[in-house]
Amino acid sequence: MEKDFDIVFVKPRKFEDCVKCVEHIKKDKIVHINLLDLDSKESQRILDYISGAVYIKGGQIENPGESIFCTIPKNKTYLFEYKTKTENYDEEEEIIPSYKK
Repeated sequence: MEKDFDIVFVKPRKFEDCVKCVEHIKKDKIVHINLLDLDSKESQRILDYISGAVYIKGGQIENPGESIFCTIPKNKTYLFEYKTKTENYDEEEEIIPSYKK
């Protein structure tokens, strides 16, 4: 018996594994997809397939990291905190020491 989860973490090994991802998307689950171990061609196939399912459900896809994707159903809210920093933010400016002689 499968429990009722709000978020599902998946790491597909091949294209056929994304069918289960789409089942979760159809149930309006947040799906975190890790494609790091796949080559770019297989990753793109999976992402295209999943994107179609998300589009049909009216949701969206976020890309929080390299080869990491998160599908968000249209009825869910979220905060993508590190994406909201100002454009002028420069971390290097903060760590450059100021020397006085």
